[in-house]
Amino acid sequence: MELEQLLRPKSMAVVGASSRTFVGQVALNNCRTLGFTGSIYPVGRSSEVAGLRTYGSIKDLPERVDLALVQVRTERVLEVIREGIETGITGFVVPGSGFTDSGQAALDLVSDLKALREEHEFELIGPNCMGVLDLVSGAAPYIGTAKANLRRGSVALVAQSGAVVEAIVNSGGRVPLSTAVSAGSEAITDMAAYLNYFAADENTTAVLAFVEALADAPRLTAAIERLTACGKPLAVCVVGHSETAQEGVTAHSGRLAAGARLAAAALRQAGAIIAEDLDELMALGELLGAERPIPRGKRLHIVTNSGGEGNLLADIADALGLELPRISAHAKESLQTKWPTLSVRNPLDPWGTDDYELIYPSAMREAAAEPGDILMVAMDQHRSSGDHERELGLNLARYLSEATDEADKLPVLLSPLSDDVDPNLVELCRRLRLPLLRGARSGLSALAKLCDWRLSLIPRSGKESPTPAEAPTPPTVPSSGTLTEDRALDLFTAMGVRTPRRVTAGDPAAAASAAASFEGPIVLKGVAQGITHKTERGLVSISPRNVESAAREMASRNPDLELSYLVVEQIRGELEVLVGYKKDEVFGPTIVLGIGGVWAEFHADIAMHVGFLDAPSASELLDSSTVGKMILSARGGVLDRNGVIAALLAVSELGRANPHLGSVEINPLIVGRKHSTAVDAVIEQCHSAVSPILEGIPS
Repeated sequence: MELEQLLRPKSMAVVGASSRTFVGQVALNNCRTLGFTGSIYPVGRSSEVAGLRTYGSIKDLPERVDLALVQVRTERVLEVIREGIETGITGFVVPGSGFTDSGQAALDLVSDLKALREEHEFELIGPNCMGVLDLVSGAAPYIGTAKANLRRGSVALVAQSGAVVEAIVNSGGRVPLSTAVSAGSEAITDMAAYLNYFAADENTTAVLAFVEALADAPRLTAAIERLTACGKPLAVCVVGHSETAQEGVTAHSGRLAAGARLAAAALRQAGAIIAEDLDELMALGELLGAERPIPRGKRLHIVTNSGGEGNLLADIADALGLELPRISAHAKESLQTKWPTLSVRNPLDPWGTDDYELIYPSAMREAAAEPGDILMVAMDQHRSSGDHERELGLNLARYLSEATDEADKLPVLLSPLSDDVDPNLVELCRRLRLPLLRGARSGLSALAKLCDWRLSLIPRSGKESPTPAEAPTPPTVPSSGTLTEDRALDLFTAMGVRTPRRVTAGDPAAAASAAASFEGPIVLKGVAQGITHKTERGLVSISPRNVESAAREMASRNPDLELSYLVVEQIRGELEVLVGYKKDEVFGPTIVLGIGGVWAEFHADIAMHVGFLDAPSASELLDSSTVGKMILSARGGVLDRNGVIAALLAVSELGRANPHLGSVEINPLIVGRKHSTAVDAVIEQCHSAVSPILEGIPS
């Protein structure tokens, strides 16, 4: 079914309407507030609700309606929906508000609705949702209050959390909305369906989303790719960064690539802009809602009234990757000819050099004419400011608009402190289509991410950096058990990954004998079945003075283990890297790259690629990561890049050839200037537990 009737119905029934409760009549009042002109029929026991005649049941309605808002007790929901289907209704909203929120009855309702969907064609928002507010048609089957200051625009909103929809709806019109959907438990109609609808919707140019749980990742990522192909940005906040490791997973990559971190990486890879929190999501909505062209670059010019705040903004912008170009000699000469004492730099602070009505228009015109992409005016604005300060804000907004009328720059007004601003300034910025951002970091971060999204759409040109050949055909891994380090390293050696010389020994004396055959320093490791992190058990000794004594001490510390020993050539390098593969229950094969060694989880600085790799995608993953930047920026010269790519391809191909594997990890891969050597590795079978953040019904 087309979602048009679900999101923009021409007629609707409100089942459970009542003149005695807020919930019983709020949807009717909302439709009036938004100017809904279609037919609306209360269904309930009262004779009249909100001035409208009430009908006893859906079957009594004078016409077939497009949608029914079903706000009845949980045990009655299925009965009402069946009755609606019999009359030809194909769209339903099942809200929460104490009706279908939680508990076993709510879980049973979801199961029953899914079963009913197997028998009949219908779409449904919820259960456990707020409903939908459509500012295009005025339809508002929504159980929160829709105020008259809702701002019509072209940004759609979809959130599994009703409170998040309420936060944005009640923000005083900061984000101009086309349609706001509180998706709830998504028993029938999921986020992918909404995104597909908005991709084709001529009234929507961008989408905001809030994600708590994902059950069908391929559908969602495909919908995001469709939005991106249509040139419509999706900004999404993904929650659930807390501990979400699967039970039994011991590899670092399995724990690091979990929960919201993995979901965010997958959605970013599909084309989404990831907002860190609601402030950043709101700022992205304000930028997108202005319906101005998104900058093609990240060159930012700032005009402010405070040297201190200008420096603060410069620090934050630099940390976020925004560029602050130097002011040209021409602009400097032009401004200093009239104001010789003016310090002309970026950020530019003309305050106090002359009357602001004289100097600020000229300063902004010169900044707008400079090569760049964004012109920002930054000045604290507060609702409680005095008359003079409020007038200053209004005039600076006008100067900014005039200065950028002919310039190919995005104008942005930023109040560095996140606070309520003068309503008159808000209204002026809306008329001038100026994004008005509150908060230095959230505003600049949103701006940087929007620029990055635009840049990602521009095809790359020039010669690609060299990459190694595709990894050789990987060997078959046994389908049970966890491979010990020596066996795992043997597999990687066969796949072309450099590994150190190593000798296995059965007892301390044999370990000492093996160590004597090495010319350089060695590392002694205790090996036991099921032990993947040796350092925690005292099973690693670097350059031991007496190998046999060190081996005996390992045994005495671990009487519960049957130890053998691995004598390994000691490898030196400049960087320890983690390279891993994880088979996720929701997203499937995932490749992980990050800072490795014993500090891997402490730093938790990783990049991820969802899906298997080829040489170009492995190169792109490396270039996007902190590891890649460290390799290029190492003191003394660039480190071995191709060896890291070879390791990435190896773990990917090993996972591709062995679907039963749950995780494959090299940690650390020691990277030097002329080598990348895998000195420890672990390979684990699949585990059945599923990350609760990524699958199931939202709480």
